[in-house]
Amino acid sequence: MLNDEVLKLILKRLNLVEDEEFEITFKNTIIKYKSSYRININGLELKSLHSNDWVESIKLDELLLGKLRIIKPPFIPKSNQRYYYPIIESSALYGSAINLGWAKDMHRIKHELCFKTRKEVIEISKEILRFLNKGGK
Repeated sequence: MLNDEVLKLILKRLNLVEDEEFEITFKNTIIKYKSSYRININGLELKSLHSNDWVESIKLDELLLGKLRIIKPPFIPKSNQRYYYPIIESSALYGSAINLGWAKDMHRIKHELCFKTRKEVIEISKEILRFLNKGGK
């Protein structure tokens, strides 16, 4: 069991919020563990594939040491919820919209171009620019 201060430090280090579900993979591979994980006062937990119960996982040290990487499911804004999307041609690196169910909203959701925060979309936009500046390699 984690005390509150340790939990806050771990969540900040991993850029997560308490009980946010994610998957994990080894650092330099695309192979994912099929289970969903979350972190809370009980530590790192994984969702049992058989019962949907949450059980303790032993992979927290590997996450903190950088041996594993977190894969968050794509953000899907609810109806009338604000979201951010990348705009590479703009110096701001992002745009903002409210999900009204319009074709543009559905296109961005379908192609996983919606982000919950400006910080997330700016990081993604910079990553895209780095990739493009390397000639797409």
